[in-house]
Amino acid sequence: MTAEQRVVAWGDELVKLHAGFRQELARIRAGGHGADLRTHCLAFCDALHAHHEGEDAVLFPHLAAGHPELAEVVARLGAEHRVVARIIARVRDLAGADADAADELDRLSAELEAHLDYEEEQLVPLLNSMTTMPEDL
Repeated sequence: MTAEQRVVAWGDELVKLHAGFRQELARIRAGGHGADLRTHCLAFCDALHAHHEGEDAVLFPHLAAGHPELAEVVARLGAEHRVVARIIARVRDLAGADADAADELDRLSAELEAHLDYEEEQLVPLLNSMTTMPEDL
């Protein structure tokens, strides 16, 4: 696969990545307590945080620069990242204290699902039509 083919399918790759986040969060919620929660949450939370940081630092500024009509979409997505980050911090705190995190995991699931759905709806068609992407994404 050439670099151009990979970039042309960037939106599809985003959907696949999001599917992995959805599946992992469902697994965490199903077994969400004690050492299992701490172990899985650390990996999941770190991966989700890195994904959102990359979008905030590289992808969203790139899209906003080339597509000013996306300003509100990019602003909303960034705000949603901050909400998800706060919930993740709470889940980490609860997991570290061996406390029940079920309510926060439910909240995380609802917020993240809504965020991912909106992001896919707004960005996937554009991402799939792009032939160039920032190299540091």
